[in-house]
Amino acid sequence: MSEAKAPLLDRLRHSRKWPPHWPIQWKLAAVSAGITFIILVAFGAVVGQITTNQLRDNYEADTNAKAEELVDNLGDASYFTPAAASNPDEVIATLDSVNGSGDVILGGGGRFRPAKSFNLGPEVHPGISTFHGWQVATLPLLVEAPGLIPGQTQVQQVGWVRYGRSLQRLEASIGRIWFAIGAGALAASLLAALGGVILSRRAMRPISALTSTAGQIARTRDPDVSLVEPEGDDEVAELTRTFNDMLHELSIARTEREQSMQRQREFIADASHELRTPLTSVLANLELLEDSLARSGGNGSSRELEIESVESALRSSQRMKRLVADLQILARADAGRTVEPTECDLAEIAANVADELRPLSDHHEIVLQNPEPVPVSGIPDELHRVILNLVDNAIRHTPEGTSITVTSRCDGDMAEIRVEDDGPGIPRELWPQIFNRFVRNTGPGDRARGKGTGLGLAIVRVIARSHGGTATVGDSPQGGASFVIRLPLLRTSRKPLGQL
Repeated sequence: MSEAKAPLLDRLRHSRKWPPHWPIQWKLAAVSAGITFIILVAFGAVVGQITTNQLRDNYEADTNAKAEELVDNLGDASYFTPAAASNPDEVIATLDSVNGSGDVILGGGGRFRPAKSFNLGPEVHPGISTFHGWQVATLPLLVEAPGLIPGQTQVQQVGWVRYGRSLQRLEASIGRIWFAIGAGALAASLLAALGGVILSRRAMRPISALTSTAGQIARTRDPDVSLVEPEGDDEVAELTRTFNDMLHELSIARTEREQSMQRQREFIADASHELRTPLTSVLANLELLEDSLARSGGNGSSRELEIESVESALRSSQRMKRLVADLQILARADAGRTVEPTECDLAEIAANVADELRPLSDHHEIVLQNPEPVPVSGIPDELHRVILNLVDNAIRHTPEGTSITVTSRCDGDMAEIRVEDDGPGIPRELWPQIFNRFVRNTGPGDRARGKGTGLGLAIVRVIARSHGGTATVGDSPQGGASFVIRLPLLRTSRKPLGQL
């Protein structure tokens, strides 16, 4: 397609959208006024043309009647002879007495025309004609003359009588008629538009109420509202009743869902809290048992089997404890339970995490880069858990010898924590759901298959969002994984954990 045709197609495409942004009531009023205007214009054109033709016919009839009256007056006076007029003063006086212009043209070349009369032209056109804005009626002038036989008379034509009237009054009358028709059509169309606006506004009032209510529900997400049903039993009233029924059912369903979810959240939070105590007790007893077996002395496969069983139970208990702790954090976040934030230093928290995990790093090098304090407003234990999860995740999912860099810095009005490694990284197709619950990356170098809960990164995102920040994943400059946490610097207020 050529470049010259493209703008034309765009204009045609946009021209179909008429009118582009008018309300429905204005569209209805415009259509009503347009149809009314077309009907009135068509009707006015027919009536105006009929009236105009009638006025012209009547005007011609009046002109012709005046000419006939003038012919009668001049013929009865017998002022004329075949050659010339016998008394021109009386002829001119008769012509001057009419309301208009008149003259007499004799067959022998004589002519009678008052001085103040309009010149009706040099040529004679029998019947009705026009000349320079005048309507002219031309009739033959007949007089009685002595006949060939003594005592008898005969009628003969001695010339022509012309009578003219100006067309200005006729055209002015016709113009007033057409102006009245046009003004009437326009006024009626405007009244139709005004009436259409009033009627459509009244008809659209319930629809406007529905739109306002729908907007309120969209803003507040609260369907517990109702509309006043309009009077009557038309389609709008039926729509309003249906909308009210829908809102009522949505309100009931929302209440039931919220109650069910609240019960579920409370159950998970309470169950997690209750499970921590017996699990802690089991873990303590198993640790005592392991220590006792290790000190009791003696050799043999039975004793080794007991120690192995105890160690397996310890590992299972520790995993259950981590799982319950993670579930408790997520349940508390879902339930919207919050703790008042305090001012803390992300650089200090990152240093504490590095010191805590270095003895457990399994031949991983943890490099700390925190050249300056990074003050934020938050919950220290939760922020400690964020960095701990990220570093522990890097330790457990990268091979031995991997270097893990923890960087804390200020970036404008945001605090930033970066945990990067030079391991195999995370596949790009896993980035969109890496922070979802129970999602695990089992790529090359993963040494924690079956050991993780799949909740560590989900907790990272929950805590970051509850502090008004973000959690993202990407590739590190060394080719491994890069997790970036950004939080507001020195923010004194934060969202509840449940508003995520």
